[in-house]
Amino acid sequence: MDTCFLFAKQMDDNGCLSLKLNETGEVLAPPEPRNYNEISALQTDSRTIIVDSCSHALLLELAIPWLPERKARVAIPYALEDKLAQPVEEVHFAFDKLRYQNNQYLIAAISKQRMHDVIQLLKDHRINFDAITIDWFALNSDEVAISDSDLMINKSEFKGQLSGELAKSYLNKLTSDTIYSFNDSQIQSPIPSKAEEMLSTVWIAKRLLVTKPMNFCQGDMQQGTDSKWIKNGYLIAAGLCCTWLVSLLVVDGFTLYRLNKQTQIIDQQIEVIYREFFPDAKQIISPKFRISQLLGNNSSDNQAHFWYVLNQFSHAMKNSKIDIEQLRYQNKKLSVTLISPDFAKLQDIENQLKRLKLTVKQTQASTKDKQVIATLELM
Repeated sequence: MDTCFLFAKQMDDNGCLSLKLNETGEVLAPPEPRNYNEISALQTDSRTIIVDSCSHALLLELAIPWLPERKARVAIPYALEDKLAQPVEEVHFAFDKLRYQNNQYLIAAISKQRMHDVIQLLKDHRINFDAITIDWFALNSDEVAISDSDLMINKSEFKGQLSGELAKSYLNKLTSDTIYSFNDSQIQSPIPSKAEEMLSTVWIAKRLLVTKPMNFCQGDMQQGTDSKWIKNGYLIAAGLCCTWLVSLLVVDGFTLYRLNKQTQIIDQQIEVIYREFFPDAKQIISPKFRISQLLGNNSSDNQAHFWYVLNQFSHAMKNSKIDIEQLRYQNKKLSVTLISPDFAKLQDIENQLKRLKLTVKQTQASTKDKQVIATLELM
């Protein structure tokens, strides 16, 4: 993909110096001042890198173990506080894994206000971009380059940019270092330099194509394509959470509706049974509470025994064709009057009750209308 380079050193509302290279570094659009309409047309089907001057940044090395980004953004400002002229709250720190070598961070510190000004100016003129970096990252180790009126230096003892007398004084101390000069270089090197027959901006752009410059759009300054992906990720995550929440509410609502229906059916069944036991009752209350009242003895042992006998009796009578005429509980004995079609079915019920560990005593038995009426005492 082609790449547009916008040089922010003299960027203002009228535009800035820009150029365009293809993937192999061939110049497609030469460096020249362009307005933002021309820049917008130039960056069609291209990625865009904003190149600021190293004079706006400070390059520092910090020897600490590699940290996760969130922890690093807390630790680095305070570790470098004594080396900065500005309060750390006003400084943006950029770093990356590529330049973490020998247990040392290479950190670029730049004013947050400078970053905000450049970003806002580009947004105001609807210029999209993929990264913001500085021209210094065009240098390899132990290289020096004279870009128009400035001297860019990448040496172990100093990393950064010098201008004016400081630049001349530094050049006078050099011996056999690799020094690049260009058609627009305004500082003369006292020792032979590698003269590149091109403008310094073209050389910088060509180098930045291959050196993978540090992107300053990180942390609070996240912008461009990466920022859009992050924002879209948050939107997708929020959408999935909303979908999950709605699904949960729908499922819970349906479950509650189904349980309410089942409760209504059970309530109706309880009402029918309740009316059989308490035909004179004006309202339905808890059957267990009502029966406990009728027991006349609030002893927990007495009630527990009653419910045990009644439960076993219910199991025996399940699916039985024998009718229950009367139930009475007194002195830990449940007296039941049953109406059976014949003695055989009555005997079956008695046997089932005995198998359920109940003591069964038949106190009365008679026939009426070809049916057997018997009273059993269960304990």
